[in-house]
Amino acid sequence: MRYLSVIAFLIGLTLISQSLYMDGKAVLAQQLISHSWTDKSRGNADHKPAKPWPWADTRPVAKLAVPRLKQTMFVMQDSSGESLAFGPGHIPTSALPGASGHVAIAGHRDTHFSVLRELNLGDTITTENYQSQTKRYRVIGLDVINSEQESLKIVETDTLTLITCYPFEGWIPGGPLRYIVTAIATNLEPQKPTY
Repeated sequence: MRYLSVIAFLIGLTLISQSLYMDGKAVLAQQLISHSWTDKSRGNADHKPAKPWPWADTRPVAKLAVPRLKQTMFVMQDSSGESLAFGPGHIPTSALPGASGHVAIAGHRDTHFSVLRELNLGDTITTENYQSQTKRYRVIGLDVINSEQESLKIVETDTLTLITCYPFEGWIPGGPLRYIVTAIATNLEPQKPTY
């Protein structure tokens, strides 16, 4: 019985350590990304921010903010697993933040996009690209879809879509459900995309 107690303790300690490591990595990465974003002297000729650390295979393309919740995060250049480990990622088939069109961003439900559960209809979300172009959006939709039955439709209007796995408290990652936040540029009439 004593050995089982020790084994259970070690397993619990390992799980807690892994969780703290992942959360710590996400927070530290956002700090390094923030520094690369603000250090214009290290940017390149394409007016893109420098890599946040020398071996990084991604870089930030936008800053995303939810003023009511006092949350700001950096959006990485793509939505690959490597990028999403450090922040939400831009879906490359959509418009870049700051440009006209439909901007889509994905993120993990248990780190950067855990904030999505606190959004309300009417909330403001802002995006800022590296050229300091800012857009304001108003949340018009909070939906759950089954990604095996429905897919995101890219629309032509200035729309921002934020995507994460659902449910937020789920134990098993990567299920088919997705939580979708739809926001429209504040100068446009609401026109929610269909799934």
